[in-house]
Amino acid sequence: MTIDRVTTGPATAGTAVGYTVEELARKVGMSARNIRAHQARRLLAPPVRRGRVALYDDSHVRRLEAILTLQRQGFNLVSIEAMLGVRSGDEAPDGLTAMLQRLATERPALTHALTRHGVLGRAPDGTVRTVRPRPLRAALDLHRVRMGTVPALQALSEVLDSVRPLADELVAAVTARMLALAPELGGTGDRPSWSDVDRETILLTQGVVNVLTEAFRLAVEEQAEAYIADLLENPPGPQRPVDNG
Repeated sequence: MTIDRVTTGPATAGTAVGYTVEELARKVGMSARNIRAHQARRLLAPPVRRGRVALYDDSHVRRLEAILTLQRQGFNLVSIEAMLGVRSGDEAPDGLTAMLQRLATERPALTHALTRHGVLGRAPDGTVRTVRPRPLRAALDLHRVRMGTVPALQALSEVLDSVRPLADELVAAVTARMLALAPELGGTGDRPSWSDVDRETILLTQGVVNVLTEAFRLAVEEQAEAYIADLLENPPGPQRPVDNG
């Protein structure tokens, strides 16, 4: 698969035929709202405006098809941002960078899983980079309880596998409930422009993320201490090691 790495500047002017956002949505099988959300995330270049009409071209079609292909392969938008060059990887200490390169060589399946979840990404030269340092640091901090790097990262990958379907359901349910409690958040009739819709989409997204993150943290903190103390006192039987290769 060839990924179309378009820049995030305006679409090329002078295109003879263009698509309105509704036409583009029908062509690629995506909602107009999702297209605008991709623009807000800088995954998609803005259209060319001709008077009051915004037109997209075939480069937008290729970009959206690339995004859809990656989503079908299981990559989330954070990971796709890194793969398409929108979100740059974090600079990591040399020791961590070297460790990530060894991980990619020795545990390719684990590296792929963490890339699919948006924790890691690959630079254009193939170098493995950190995209989301916080979950990576949280896993590596387990060395303080004598947990090795590979088991810690395997645990992180398995936690993300378990949490992701639950997160999909919670985001849908919580957002729907917020819109029911504050119906003025929905629709576009009172917005003077689509840029205002994009801004409100970003703000509401971050609000939902913050509420769910802190609520989950609170629930886990209330349960973890007593449960873990009991589990350490009465550990389960040995399990077969997981092959990460």
